[in-house]
Amino acid sequence: MSLALQTFSTVKDANAALQAAGTRYLGGGTLVVRAANEGDVSTSSLVRVTDPGLSQIAVAGGNVGLGASVTMAAIASHPELAALAPA
Repeated sequence: MSLALQTFSTVKDANAALQAAGTRYLGGGTLVVRAANEGDVSTSSLVRVTDPGLSQIAVAGGNVGLGASVTMAAIASHPELAALAPA
């Protein structure tokens, strides 16, 4: 099975594409790509957004903000989130 990949610069632009059946958002990719690799055929198209804000990790005052496209690898390697790396 092949997956179509559509890339947009903003979430607003991607929203219309996400309305199509079988389309999923590709953020960090951990779950949706694993499912496709394991034979899940319910997804036919992936949508990703290149807005840099979606890949940001913000740590301030004991709070952590993660953009929708932050990967587990980015979290594990972030200096202020080192406690999460073993998990």
